[in-house]
Amino acid sequence: METNSNVAANADPGFQAEDFAERVRANQAKLTSELRPHYEFVVCGSGSSGSVVARRLAENPGVSVLLLEAGGSDVVPSVMQAAQWSANLGSDRDWAFQAQPNPHLNGRSIPLNMGKVLGGGSSIKLPDILAFRDCGSKYRPSQSAKLPGAHPALMSFSMRPSDDLSLA
Repeated sequence: METNSNVAANADPGFQAEDFAERVRANQAKLTSELRPHYEFVVCGSGSSGSVVARRLAENPGVSVLLLEAGGSDVVPSVMQAAQWSANLGSDRDWAFQAQPNPHLNGRSIPLNMGKVLGGGSSIKLPDILAFRDCGSKYRPSQSAKLPGAHPALMSFSMRPSDDLSLA
């Protein structure tokens, strides 16, 4: 079995995270320098759905795909550390949409927090963070019929048996 020399050389998780973050920054700088004047597909929003659509389109080497995100990087403590999720609400990583005042709520207007960051709402909202980190094998396409509201065709489009969802 082969091992990644970066991981094998230093088992310190902090070092691994810094190394990964640096590789991501270098890759993004490289990709930015290679922007084309036109693309076959432009996907707006790098939330959960936009990222999946862009990934699946990009699997075809014969097409070019541009994934646009209005927000910034998700490499910040309030996104990377689930315990700090509430710091994202109302921050520059939140579009800060507000519902119309509702007479059934004594005229109150409920905030509609939407992520303005890589990963979209899944990066800033605790229920999304917990659901993703705890999903395990129950979101495999073969199991989608057992999930309320999960359409098997949609699940098979977004998830594959080979996708590793464990973040442990």
